[in-house]
Amino acid sequence: MNVRTSRTVRKIRLALLSSKARETLVFLFFLAISYGFWLLQTLNESFDIRLQVPLRLTGVPGNVVITTPLPSQISVNVHDRGTSLVRYLRSRELEPLDLDFAAYDNGAASARVQIPVQDIQRAVQSRLEATGHIQSIHPDTIEYYYSRGPAYRLPVRVCGKVTTTPQNYLVGLRAEPDTLTVYAPMQVLDTMQAVYVSVAMSQLTGSTTVKAAPRGMKGVRYDPPGVKVTAMVDYFTEKTVEVPVIGLNFPGDKVLRTFPGKARVTFRVGSSQFSRYTADNFVLAVTYEELLRNHSPKYRLHLKSLPEGVSNVRIVPQEIDYLIEQADGSDDNEDAQ
Repeated sequence: MNVRTSRTVRKIRLALLSSKARETLVFLFFLAISYGFWLLQTLNESFDIRLQVPLRLTGVPGNVVITTPLPSQISVNVHDRGTSLVRYLRSRELEPLDLDFAAYDNGAASARVQIPVQDIQRAVQSRLEATGHIQSIHPDTIEYYYSRGPAYRLPVRVCGKVTTTPQNYLVGLRAEPDTLTVYAPMQVLDTMQAVYVSVAMSQLTGSTTVKAAPRGMKGVRYDPPGVKVTAMVDYFTEKTVEVPVIGLNFPGDKVLRTFPGKARVTFRVGSSQFSRYTADNFVLAVTYEELLRNHSPKYRLHLKSLPEGVSNVRIVPQEIDYLIEQADGSDDNEDAQ
């Protein structure tokens, strides 16, 4: 031990042997005794505590499907002495409470089983100290649904609201899997034609997948319990094709000549459909009847029909010049220019 350490130990010893140190130690001693008496008195008083009790349904036969299970746990308010509550406070949870399926089975093909509150109270009370009293149990209705009947395989229908940015568009919604097995009482199954899942997505710029669960119904179980919904999103692009101008309903001795003979059709289409559309998908037709009613030297072009998936169509030139000629090429041409 060096000189510095020896001096430090000597100072501590002198400080502990001083009158002020002795007074402090005496004070702390009586403070500890007072705290001990206070703790003993407090623990003899009664308090309320909330305990969580897990629930388990046992003895379920292999041919039975639990369509709506028991709550995973119940909340029990207990009034007891402090000494007893110390044990509860260690875990805030009692051992799982097992409920025997056979005790509540009435043999029906499907049923809703409500556990009597008295059964729960007796089971929980048996796990408490003799001085403990149950004040309340939540939820106050403890039930489950089961079915022994057949299951239906139903298609999944996706509903909800899905929006994209202006540069994109929604191609469609796809659910995976697209069918679910549904277990429920027969009177419920007979009313179901599909399983509906709801999604909400906004301002999408690309294909997006989310998880979705079917609409909950008491006594109904879905397998699997959820699906993946993909919003298939594509972006818009423009395409231009040259479409010939043709005449319709002209007499056999009449021929239509247009200037120019073709027009450029520019339209907006999804990128995945770009190669699908060609000039053959568009018809720039001029009918004989329209020209007879036309009192202008020009004719304004328009599409007779618009292919599905095409939008924002522009025609250049919008107006054309035209002639109606005799089929044999004689001089008595009808000049409508």
